[in-house]
Amino acid sequence: MREDSGIPFESRMEPLEWAKFIIRTKSEKNYNSAFSILSASANKGSSDAEFYLGLLYSRGQGVRKDLDAARHWFERASEGGNLGAMYFMGKMYSKGYGAEKNAKKAISFLGTPALMGDPRAQYELGLIYFDGDSAEKDISTAVKWFTMSAESGHSEAQFVLGQLYKTGYGVEKSTEKALDWLTSAAMNKHRGAQILLGNMYDTGDGVPVDKEEADRWYSMRNDAVISAL
Repeated sequence: MREDSGIPFESRMEPLEWAKFIIRTKSEKNYNSAFSILSASANKGSSDAEFYLGLLYSRGQGVRKDLDAARHWFERASEGGNLGAMYFMGKMYSKGYGAEKNAKKAISFLGTPALMGDPRAQYELGLIYFDGDSAEKDISTAVKWFTMSAESGHSEAQFVLGQLYKTGYGVEKSTEKALDWLTSAAMNKHRGAQILLGNMYDTGDGVPVDKEEADRWYSMRNDAVISAL
């Protein structure tokens, strides 16, 4: 068992780790100190520090929100192999946040973290191929990425897959698979999935009418709303 030194936890951390901790925990009173540490480390080539500076500027944590600056630091961190920065660069290009919308660049940045198992990157790739906005629409590729993301627990990907299997759009229609994915999303607190499941059981949409089951899903949605107040 580690002996308690009596020194505050934060004081026993390396400066860069402390600065990252401050950003993750949104400790506003320490933003200035964290920014100084991150800037010094970034100027020495730390991709971790570059990534966290990108987060600061993208969120406006302790600095004026500046998407151009965020993109600058995310791009530098990406060049250093930071997977989180690659994801954010991909999202910026896919959504047109702080950069001109460019599906090809988005795909190039998202590809590595997606292949490394990042469910967020997998989901974003699915959206790009599904929407076909400035990229060739490819539903089968979209479904592949949605499935990988959903299997890793991404609730939005699970919700999308549930709807695809429910309607048979891009996949073979399957009420069983639709229910499986919608249930997974609902259990992951996805309100849309909870409502859709409630509606299905309430009206008998693809399943036998079951008012008790409908009420169960509706109540889960209501509980989530109340807890968020």
